[in-house]
Amino acid sequence: MGAGGLGLSLTGLLQAWAIARPIESSGLPPLKACIIVFYYGGPSHLDTYDLKPDAPSEVRGEFKPISTSVPGLFVCEHLPKMARTMHKPAFPR
Repeated sequence: MGAGGLGLSLTGLLQAWAIARPIESSGLPPLKACIIVFYYGGPSHLDTYDLKPDAPSEVRGEFKPISTSVPGLFVCEHLPKMARTMHKPAFPR
């Protein structure tokens, strides 16, 4: 499977560069990295980032929430490194 199988193509790359250029010229620093988390068959968002600890037991996951570097934001107990650096990621709206 090549990059095209992942939805990546030269056309997509060129479009991304065209969109990114105005950001660089606006005085903001250029982006250095992008991490996309895609759990195909992996743990549910209810078991990692959206634990819903106050929800009924049939809704919430089995794992416990832990505090992160962002006050009031919690992640799964199995993501301690992510909890320490949670102030760094940017989430799409």
